[in-house]
Amino acid sequence: MKPVEFLPERIRQQRRRRQRLVWQGCLLALCLGALVLCSYLRQEAITQVRAVALQEQERVENLAQQISMLGPLEQQMADLLIKKRIDEELGSRTDCTAVLAELGRVLPADMNLTFLEIKPVDVRQEVSPAAPAAAPAGKAPTAAPESPATITVKRIRLVITGQALSDVDVANFIGQLSACPLLEEVNMGYAKNVVVNNQPAREFQASCYLAR
Repeated sequence: MKPVEFLPERIRQQRRRRQRLVWQGCLLALCLGALVLCSYLRQEAITQVRAVALQEQERVENLAQQISMLGPLEQQMADLLIKKRIDEELGSRTDCTAVLAELGRVLPADMNLTFLEIKPVDVRQEVSPAAPAAAPAGKAPTAAPESPATITVKRIRLVITGQALSDVDVANFIGQLSACPLLEEVNMGYAKNVVVNNQPAREFQASCYLAR
């Protein structure tokens, strides 16, 4: 049985219009909610992208800093290789002109040097083996350490021959050489009587190594 509408047509149209407005308002609210959700998700994605970009920028800055340090490091490596070669082939990094200046400083006025020789020589040195590790409790101790091994190294040897008035002057000069930081292992070779310009004198010879 079909229902009978007793309301006037104008009222029925107002109801239909009101229902359309309600549905349109709901759709508008749904659209606004979807837009807000999309904006929020987009903002999150932008924040994550910015964080990743910031990390990449920091990595680039660190890489640039490391690249800027590469040049000085390569220069230091080249200097170290040169020093290593000097140690292996010559035996000392001490400047010979500095050694000569030091000799001139400590040489007394009444003493003269007649011969100087500076040359690289092979020197045998003892190298102590590594100490054995302590044996754990309940185990037999390890074998005794081996005897020191010997290796050959390059050293710069300085031989000094000179003349002095007395043995006291020679001893003082040798003491001055021993106190010089540029020289090591100063040893007296010989001392003998000589005649210089019809005057008695003492000829001596000493040897040492330039500091490494």
